[in-house]
Amino acid sequence: PDVFLASVERPAALYHNDGNFHFTDVTATSGIDTRGLATTGAAFADVDGNGTLDLICGTLGGPLKLWLNDGKGHFRDATAGSGLTGGYAVTTLTLADVDGNGTLDLYVATYKRRNALDAYSPQARAMDQTVKKINGTYQVVDPWKQEYRVEERKDLGGIARSQRAEVDLFFLNDGHGHFTRVPITGPRFLNEDGSPVTTEPDFFTLAARFYDVNGDGAPDLYVCNDFEDPDQFWLNDGKGNFRLAPALSVRETSNTCMSVDFADVNRDGHVDLFTTDMLSATLAERQRQIPTHTPLPKKVGLTTDRGQWMRNTLQLSRGDGTWAQVADFAGVAATDWSWGSAFLDVDLDGYEDLLVVNGHRWDIRDADTFERIRNSVPRIAWNKEQGEFPRLATRSVALRNHGDVSFGDVSREWGFGVDDAMSQGIALADFDGDGDLDVIVTRLNAPPVVYRNESSAPRVAVRLRGTTPNDAGIGAVVTVRTRSLPAQSREMTDGGYYLSGSDTQLAFATGRDSLVTIEVKWRDGRRSTLANVPRNRLYEVDQAGARAAGATPVPTETDSAPPLFGNATALLGGHMHVDSLFDDYRRQPLLPNRFSQLGPGISWIDTDGDGREDLVVGTGRGGSLAVLHNAPARFTTTRAPTAAWDLTTILPIPDGRGGTTLIAGQSSYESSSPAEALGVSSVLGFPLRAGAPGAPVAIAPPESASVGPLALADVNGDGLLDLFVGARVIPGTWPFPAPSHIYLRTADGRFVIDTANAKVLASLGLLSSAIFADLDGDGWPELVVAAEWGPVRVLHNERGRFRDVTREWGMSAITSRWNGLAAGDFDGDGRLDLVATSWGLNTPWAASSDRPYELVIGNFGVSGSGLIFARRDSITGREMPLESSSRLGMVLPGVRERFPSFADYAKRTVDELLGTAAKVVGRVGATTFEHTLFLNRGGRFEAHALPRAAQVAPAFGVVVADFDGDGREDLFLAQNFSPTDIGTMRFDAGAGQLLLGDGRGGFRALGVRASGIEVLGDGRGAAAADYDGDGRVDLAVAQNGAATTLWHNLRATPGLRVHVDAGPANPRGVGAQLRVISGTTRGPVREIREGGGYWSVDGAVTVMATPPGATSLWVRWPGGREQIVPLAPGMRDITVRAPR
Repeated sequence: PDVFLASVERPAALYHNDGNFHFTDVTATSGIDTRGLATTGAAFADVDGNGTLDLICGTLGGPLKLWLNDGKGHFRDATAGSGLTGGYAVTTLTLADVDGNGTLDLYVATYKRRNALDAYSPQARAMDQTVKKINGTYQVVDPWKQEYRVEERKDLGGIARSQRAEVDLFFLNDGHGHFTRVPITGPRFLNEDGSPVTTEPDFFTLAARFYDVNGDGAPDLYVCNDFEDPDQFWLNDGKGNFRLAPALSVRETSNTCMSVDFADVNRDGHVDLFTTDMLSATLAERQRQIPTHTPLPKKVGLTTDRGQWMRNTLQLSRGDGTWAQVADFAGVAATDWSWGSAFLDVDLDGYEDLLVVNGHRWDIRDADTFERIRNSVPRIAWNKEQGEFPRLATRSVALRNHGDVSFGDVSREWGFGVDDAMSQGIALADFDGDGDLDVIVTRLNAPPVVYRNESSAPRVAVRLRGTTPNDAGIGAVVTVRTRSLPAQSREMTDGGYYLSGSDTQLAFATGRDSLVTIEVKWRDGRRSTLANVPRNRLYEVDQAGARAAGATPVPTETDSAPPLFGNATALLGGHMHVDSLFDDYRRQPLLPNRFSQLGPGISWIDTDGDGREDLVVGTGRGGSLAVLHNAPARFTTTRAPTAAWDLTTILPIPDGRGGTTLIAGQSSYESSSPAEALGVSSVLGFPLRAGAPGAPVAIAPPESASVGPLALADVNGDGLLDLFVGARVIPGTWPFPAPSHIYLRTADGRFVIDTANAKVLASLGLLSSAIFADLDGDGWPELVVAAEWGPVRVLHNERGRFRDVTREWGMSAITSRWNGLAAGDFDGDGRLDLVATSWGLNTPWAASSDRPYELVIGNFGVSGSGLIFARRDSITGREMPLESSSRLGMVLPGVRERFPSFADYAKRTVDELLGTAAKVVGRVGATTFEHTLFLNRGGRFEAHALPRAAQVAPAFGVVVADFDGDGREDLFLAQNFSPTDIGTMRFDAGAGQLLLGDGRGGFRALGVRASGIEVLGDGRGAAAADYDGDGRVDLAVAQNGAATTLWHNLRATPGLRVHVDAGPANPRGVGAQLRVISGTTRGPVREIREGGGYWSVDGAVTVMATPPGATSLWVRWPGGREQIVPLAPGMRDITVRAPR
């Protein structure tokens, strides 16, 4: 392949590839003349169907040039009469057959010839000079209408002004080198709702790329926009008509998007995409820089907005038309000021690696330079300021794909980006004919660099000979299948890299196989197959021999069977959780997230005694506790009186008169003062009358801490259910600990505080979840709690007295900010194991046992309860602050005075920043943020992270049930968390994760197409019940500030419905353990409990698999008494009552 190099400041050049990485400049004899033109993005493509590569090249404000190739190395300027429109600041060109007629159509990304920031003084372009209120609306006035647009932003409480750029250009090709421009306001482009686009998008576009993202054979289009212009993701209907992708398809994008590329990074058969931005790779660099974007407030429950953040994004396809943003999870979020990017299997191991080039002429984010300019006397002229910023020369990055959606930096090992430079364009080609792809990178004010790929791994190379005029087979998908590697697929594309285009040759790994199969799905749907061909060859596949479509593609795991669950949310009648916005940061500006949006919990409770499980959902302040009654065809709702405070966990407890009272934790977190908090009862009781909740009464007295988890169990063996009340956070003093309590039930139905256990309960920390579970099988329930900044803590029940055995049982070394907690027998050994949810691996936070994520706590700062997040440097071991100078300065004003230089601040440890005056009370830390399984080995626990697929988002609710009816315990995780601090993106890559257990302590993650469950909002409480009595376990998932969801189990093997009755004081059999016996085999143990997961309660009727030959049911009652209950063949329902 030959090389064309565009240039803004000198004529472009065409280089002939002489072989052996030697190139000759043949511009003078080629017919290509760009003298007087500032050339930018370019692409080779056969636009006239004569089998040779023509050249299209953009310019800054000049013509959009077309040179036609005569096939003999000479080009003829055919711009005149081509239909290509000039006069635009062109960036990137991309071509594809958008309408399926066989010709290559053209999309031209444009920017702006002159930026208003460079052309006008700040005074001239000030808001009050450019925008006026006319007839009640704000409008841009002349002569500024070509420079700015303005829109009312109710979410911001005002108006927003933004710059106009040039409109992008879209051309249809007639196949003979003539193009017709099609406006984006025409019928070919539709908004998300299907309405025509009425205004040409005038965004600052840096790149655009055609690629079939959904496997329908038609090229879709992703448009990368700079500054805060939103990216555009256009889905093609196959006929060249485009519609913006739904809001929920992509939840987060880069803010200043520079480039995009596509690949199947985890080889699951679905197309993923990567975009670049400008986030620095190291903490020290970020500390001396100013972010370039202004984050917007996050509304409660809002999921349909698409946030923009200054970071790379990796959108991992779920296979259902939605993508999860997993850049932090994959390790690709930060590659400095990045431009071009390309997926390429460099080492030919079967997984596409990622190359990113970076650097910039000026580091306009340099905070010290910004401060110096702002404070300069005399003031530096406004049009000279940019030149004051330092050069940003960085090293380009090579990231090796490990195959599990994780990448590692191998730049140094691979010899990529070995020197500091300002690199921008990247393109791929096999320059030396050895079958792997080499790389060329363009650099600002420096010669380009060619990188020779020296991989020695076996491979096959593929070129296509398509039907004229699409000779290169653009839009065809090539798949290579081997026995030793997963299927590898790549689409043949043209242009679309930032300012660049690659050669039309693909390379694939062959692994250990000497023979491989190559499949081509052409743009017209026909297919070609080369079966069992030798490796280490270049294959040219001719479309002439393609067969008609009709063969069924090899299914992926997620496509192979109908989903396990169906969406039954409509049966709930549109119930929405209510939560009002509260300003957590007014009291504590450095909180990592809001604590006012932690609910709701959700519980399955038969509130009206009709034998059907009803659904009870908590509320935020100003809403109402809701009872959704399970009627035969739908759920009907009754509500409690309006709640004065957030309600947390909701539990049923017998009232002693044959009825039921709902008891709910009441959070005082939003109280305005400690005095007000001490007027809020920590637990309320809602008596049920005909299933409807009545006016609440106080069950437990006020506490200094707001309440989170509740749990019930008979802790002292008197047959009555006692209540654990977990402290969540003391308002305004997070993360200082608070005492939790146990309230013992008396014979007359009252709850009195358990003073005997007060001391051990006072030191548990800030609790997110709590359960009672008999972990050692002695009939006495242990108390297990999930706390922030600590281990999952176990208190052993010694006949009503609790002793902390966390360290003794091997749990103390694994600390986290735990959220949810559940128990189940995941390895079938008859002992209850534990599972705890945390924040996952897809956040900016990182933690390990040798470098914990730390929180320094002290009596410093304006509020007296100071917080500094920190982590030790991986090289020096010094404890470095994670907060920026500006953010820390909000609570420690002296920091900015003592360390006015941002570069100096970036070098300072926490102790140096605090100085001697501040008193540090202590340090707490997290050694992991992984959702973790703790297998019970009898007196000790063994920790294992849940599968990586489950770690893409925070999780709260965790449900244990046999969802597929195979006799092995499974898990469901309710995921996502949006109310992070204003400068941190939402953690919303989850959709609710179903994990099928293997009965040995392992789990397999199901995607949304296989599970059928998709909860894209902020999942909180989750609970299981067989609400329709079909012997299959259904699922309810609550969302913060959004709809409650219901998922009906469609495909599980029906099991045995077991109702356990331990008497009038314990009619749900809380604390009983069950196992199904089949001959000499016993199934996993299942325990009945109230309170667990995350602020939730599963249904009273538990569903257990009954394999062939099931003969009896083993029961261990609270207190330890055991019983064997016979099972009749085919039995589907049974009620087990405690022996009197």
